[in-house]
Amino acid sequence: MAHSHKRPPRTRRSPKPKPVFRSGVAAEMVDELLLRFVTLVKHGLVLMLTTPSELAGKEFRQQLALSYTAADIPALLVWLAQSAYELSGPALCQHILSHPPWQAVLGVQTQAELDALLRVVAGFGPVQVRLIELAVHDAFKEGDKQALRSADQQPPVHAAYAEAIGASRVLKLLKKRLRALLRRLDAQDPPHPPHPRHRPRTYRMRSFLLADLLRWLLHLNSTEELRRRLKEFPHLAGAVNFQPGAIPSKATFSHRRLAIPLADLKAILHELVAVLTRMKVIDGRAWLVDLTRLPTYSSVSKEYPDRPNGKSDPEAAFCGYPDNDGGYQFGYSLLFVVDFKTELPFALLFAGGSVHDSPLAVPLLEQAQEEHLELAARCEVAAADGSYDTIAVFAWFLNRLRALPVITKNPRNAADPHADLTTDALCILRRPSPWHTALFHSRTAVERTNGRIKLTFNLRYHKNRGRNAVEHAALFAAIAMLAAAWVAVETGHPEKIRAAWTWINFQ
Repeated sequence: MAHSHKRPPRTRRSPKPKPVFRSGVAAEMVDELLLRFVTLVKHGLVLMLTTPSELAGKEFRQQLALSYTAADIPALLVWLAQSAYELSGPALCQHILSHPPWQAVLGVQTQAELDALLRVVAGFGPVQVRLIELAVHDAFKEGDKQALRSADQQPPVHAAYAEAIGASRVLKLLKKRLRALLRRLDAQDPPHPPHPRHRPRTYRMRSFLLADLLRWLLHLNSTEELRRRLKEFPHLAGAVNFQPGAIPSKATFSHRRLAIPLADLKAILHELVAVLTRMKVIDGRAWLVDLTRLPTYSSVSKEYPDRPNGKSDPEAAFCGYPDNDGGYQFGYSLLFVVDFKTELPFALLFAGGSVHDSPLAVPLLEQAQEEHLELAARCEVAAADGSYDTIAVFAWFLNRLRALPVITKNPRNAADPHADLTTDALCILRRPSPWHTALFHSRTAVERTNGRIKLTFNLRYHKNRGRNAVEHAALFAAIAMLAAAWVAVETGHPEKIRAAWTWINFQ
């Protein structure tokens, strides 16, 4: 008789505890970051009373309801503190009166003063929300397109460059600034031929670096167009140390360009970021992280059976989602950290075309912190889109930067997309909320950087194939963007830091 084996009863797993908003952050850090946020808004409100930005001034003219006075600022700050902290009136009063830093920022000392302000804020609504958004914008944009160094450190203003500057002059200034790095590059030039019958060395490595930098500054489409311009304008050929009648061939350009070590290009990028930081152009108070796809110069439809991926660029890959045209981008990825104030990148990471954003974020952020300690110490807010809504990214922003993380919610096919996610435990501001949205709007600056590096500096229409070639192109485009900004400040025209397209010409 067969014995029947009964299965043991299944043990019911206890459900995972639901994440609780802000439960994963120490109370001291929550208080520090919210106090810093309110202080930032206060600074923006004060600035808008005297020197509003172009955006704020335009909205004030169009919407008279946005007007306010210095006497209204304490009420606005108390309203912001209460709604951001999510405290009741009595609890907020108790917290403020027991913390002198909060009393100093809000300008209150007694319970009666707080009660009076809380009665005022009872009628606040969308108009005041927009006012806070503008205050955040103006606080972070303070000093943009302005000379902020002391008078004895200011460079002389060259009135002749107010409307336009010649590319040859730009290269002359850059060669002086990058002299040490160019000399290091000269040491890597191939030696003179050992035999007298061998062809002597004609071109130097620095000439190809400067010529390619010229190509990206003048948004030229191809190496052949660069050669034509060097022949057409002998002074440009001289600026990159070529003889006007002896411009290298297209093949020589392609070969010698890729011979420039990536480490040297990254060193030049780092030097330009460092000098722009010392000149108080890049301030790093708001870090914006994003990934963009870089196309490779390869036909998507044509097949190559002998290649691993069936395409003419064997190292490129399709990204995982369609672009604005509906097709899948074929190429590589470029992840960067951008300064909100200047919309300039200060850290880059090149990767394959099929990678996702979030695994690359922490390595890039660690690189940015290691290379730019001063910018990391200044960071107050770090913003990114929903692709970076992970525990690792939140924890890095909080623990390494001690910055307020502003990342949109990514429900990842959750049954209830509005329910609290695991990352909500590490949020300082509730998602969604007016204050999270006000800070997240700063992330649009990275999209403008994206557009400029692809269109103004022609990275979208480059004609390079292969990982090494496309990475060289990406670094050249970023260097050109930073170089144009540095030249604008160095010549006394900081208003031109983002105007390379219309400012730099062939003269």
